[in-house]
Amino acid sequence: MPVKEDTKTLEPVAVVTGATRGIGRALAEEFAKNGHALVLVARNEARLAKEAEEVRAAYGVATWAVACDLADHDAGATIEKALAEHGLYCESLVNNAAMMTAGDFRDQDPDALVKTIDVNLRATIDLTRRFLPDMIARGAGGVLNVSSVEGFMPVPYHATYAATKAALISWSRALAYEVMGTGVRVCMVAPGVIETDIHETGGAENSHYARYIPKMTPERLSEAAYRRFKHGNWVIIEGWLNRAFVTLARFVPGYFLIPTSGWFFHVRDDDGKPVEPKPLPHPDARD
Repeated sequence: MPVKEDTKTLEPVAVVTGATRGIGRALAEEFAKNGHALVLVARNEARLAKEAEEVRAAYGVATWAVACDLADHDAGATIEKALAEHGLYCESLVNNAAMMTAGDFRDQDPDALVKTIDVNLRATIDLTRRFLPDMIARGAGGVLNVSSVEGFMPVPYHATYAATKAALISWSRALAYEVMGTGVRVCMVAPGVIETDIHETGGAENSHYARYIPKMTPERLSEAAYRRFKHGNWVIIEGWLNRAFVTLARFVPGYFLIPTSGWFFHVRDDDGKPVEPKPLPHPDARD
């Protein structure tokens, strides 16, 4: 049996997924600002290499880039192998990568739905399972999972995305309890509406929530998330409006909450009109 390399010879890093834009980029800079060496993970290799160089130059920390698609089931092994090759170990894991699917569920691409689950939830669980045991063995480290305020309520037209975020909230809180007393922290940050392009890429840029709810900057969210992550807060919700939404979701009856949520999140066209579902042929008439 091969002898496992002594972890004392390895260098600690913060692994940040979805690191080239939005919250991921801001969190990477926040960790770098506080002296953490980084392993940045995203799909776009050229953009990732450019960001790694920019962060290295701005903050003077060692930075590595691992280009992979977290929807691929071998992505976790790719990241784990890259750390081993560079003599690194994961001290902090930031599970930020996410994708959004918006619109009527029946019209959404089945492959995109599966990919949403893979990126938002399966990859997060996979990476945490790979790195958390060694954190516990060392008695130090932490996992920061980026969920969403949407995870606290049913969200029509974002049903799958919101469901993955709800699962992430439940899983993070349960895991936080499991690691109590080990010296390791598992925290979850639930952003509200953030100034990122996820709304456009998900097709929800004209929805009422994206147009009318005030947006928070990724930098403000990341500063608060990092600070409270270091304090070991299980659940991190920044901003009074987001905290109000979460509180209302707990106490407002579903017969009012769900239609209201549907009104805010309904996909709309450039004129603000709701996008209606596509007509479906009767099964007997299909070729």
